[in-house]
Amino acid sequence: MQINQFKELYQRNKINHEQFDFAVQLLEAYEKDINTNIDEATIEMLDQFIKDLVARNQMDIATIVVFMRYYRMIKRNDLFIHLTKYTGGLGVIESILERLEKIIGHDKSRVITDQVKIPVLGTPPSQFPEFTASFISLLEKSLDDNTLKRVLAGNHHQIPESVFLPERIYYENAESFDQYLKELHERKVKELEKHLHDGTVWFEQNITQEVVDFVKSNQEILSAVRSGDTLYITKIPYDVEAFLKAKSPVEKAYHACHCPFAKEGIGKHKDHISDTWCNCSAGFTKFPFDVLFNTELKATVLENAIRGDLLCRFSISLEGIEYKR
Repeated sequence: MQINQFKELYQRNKINHEQFDFAVQLLEAYEKDINTNIDEATIEMLDQFIKDLVARNQMDIATIVVFMRYYRMIKRNDLFIHLTKYTGGLGVIESILERLEKIIGHDKSRVITDQVKIPVLGTPPSQFPEFTASFISLLEKSLDDNTLKRVLAGNHHQIPESVFLPERIYYENAESFDQYLKELHERKVKELEKHLHDGTVWFEQNITQEVVDFVKSNQEILSAVRSGDTLYITKIPYDVEAFLKAKSPVEKAYHACHCPFAKEGIGKHKDHISDTWCNCSAGFTKFPFDVLFNTELKATVLENAIRGDLLCRFSISLEGIEYKR
């Protein structure tokens, strides 16, 4: 365990002594439990320790953050990326239920909400599909199709609009919307190239030259392509490196899927998840353009990994939107 380097990380980021002491105690307990230098830990060891913390009711956000900080610091990208499977769904179900209440009202939504038991933080990713299959089935039985898709297609990761507001400046300075989309893609490729050069993780991704080339080859990835009054977007796979190496369609679909609530069920028949669930991903995908045009746009799921498509692809309607031609 690299305690001195970890201490420097906390000092450099002005994180207080109490949090550092908590982190050290946690990591020492982890190392003692797995009887191995935590720098050499496996995914299975990490999962078991998290499982034990959940059983003792000692699992919280602060704990996950310690693990993520440490493994990112020592560049154990495999463990850092694995930890995002635990955190990727934080607050999503709560957000869906809040949006449900806003759309159909308190009394009607309460009938549904009272039947939902949200998995606790630290629940093994392998257990999420069972919950998701039950949850989407309940929503499909309780809501008409249009209402359900509207409920799901919100900003359920609660990303602040301020994150995407600078894009309005890029758009305003572009000669046309198409030029903006082209330049957006070029900026994203350059961002990936920097992570490749620095050897750092980009969100959940380990960036290789093959990853950069894959994104560079398709403007729909990390940007969009306009045809008439419709935008087409292909979602970057959750793990592009593994996606490109995958030998079977099921493997590719698995590595394409970002959703922690559905991913582990791909290729398995035990917990069938309706692909209506992917309207949640459509909401995430369209949100930057909701902010760009200051309105809630309509997105449609065209392809998705849940039903076995190799990539997730969406269309966004620009009908009625004034944009630069």
